Amino acid sequence: MYNIAVVGAGAFGTSLAMYCKGLGYNVKVWCFEKDLPAIVAEKGENTVYLPGYTFPKSVKFVNDPEEAVKEADLVLFVPPSAHLRQTAGLFKNIITDKQLILTATKGIEHGTCMLMSQIMEEVFPEYVSNMAFLSGPSFAKDVAAGYPTDLSCASFNMEVAHKIQKMLHSSIIRIYTNDDVVGVELGGSVKNVLAIACGVSDGLGLGLSARAALMTRGLAEITRLGSAMGANPLTFQGLSGVGDLILTCTGDLSRNRTLGKKLAEGKTAEEIVNSQKSVAEGYVTAKPVVELAKRHNIEMPISEAVYKVCYEGADLKKSVMKLMNRSEKDEFEGINSPISEE
Repeated sequence: MYNIAVVGAGAFGTSLAMYCKGLGYNVKVWCFEKDLPAIVAEKGENTVYLPGYTFPKSVKFVNDPEEAVKEADLVLFVPPSAHLRQTAGLFKNIITDKQLILTATKGIEHGTCMLMSQIMEEVFPEYVSNMAFLSGPSFAKDVAAGYPTDLSCASFNMEVAHKIQKMLHSSIIRIYTNDDVVGVELGGSVKNVLAIACGVSDGLGLGLSARAALMTRGLAEITRLGSAMGANPLTFQGLSGVGDLILTCTGDLSRNRTLGKKLAEGKTAEEIVNSQKSVAEGYVTAKPVVELAKRHNIEMPISEAVYKVCYEGADLKKSVMKLMNRSEKDEFEGINSPISEE
């Protein structure tokens, strides 16, 4: 029986803790909120972030980092992307070389434009060979309800990826391994920005064809950026690419799509974000995505439009017209072929 430590008690972290407990493992959840352990102990559920889903009281929520991870075989980090560096730092001198480190946070850091894997490499440079990164189409409520889900586990060390696959794979969540960490992380991050665009399109009543176009051209944006950053373009045809993109751009549970729909109602991004307990990662990620595109000289017009609407107050309808009036393009311009030339 494995011991699992989940670092981060948001909706997704809580749902993964429930899943691991369902596999028969011992599970502890570290939470930042001082009052959350008492709430969970009393209610038998995380009423703050995932209300309505009960789980055994043997899943213990704690505030002490050492108590959370001292016996863990696997430490699973799931804080919001903006807090991953600070949160991981709390565990820097506690985690050992005997433990596997799995990060399920999706996003890109403000200021540095670093992927979550790069942050974890900086915080735990001596444990890079023990790390893996989990991504793919998965809503917290679906995982908590026990609905079928497929995820991708990427690592620089495929032995670690396979160890985690054996540990977490089941008939409920199928885990697929991948050696393209950059691609898996980019797909899981940028799709949140594109989901905001799809929410705007749906909110403005532009039709299903427009949504499909945004998703498809958005996938091209992800692939162009990924190609420039050394990712395998085929990764974006998988779970952490098109799979996660479809879910987040179409699902009613998507916080990012919901943010876009509210923008279409005339609300500002700032007031929408400030009114929500959970984070819409697309809002956080839009700025560093645009900065990465400029750094690599990549065109990402949809992502740039989302950034300007969210951070500069650009007019929605004018932004749509600007996208539609761009000059003619080759469909796969800027995307490297995954097939090497002999």
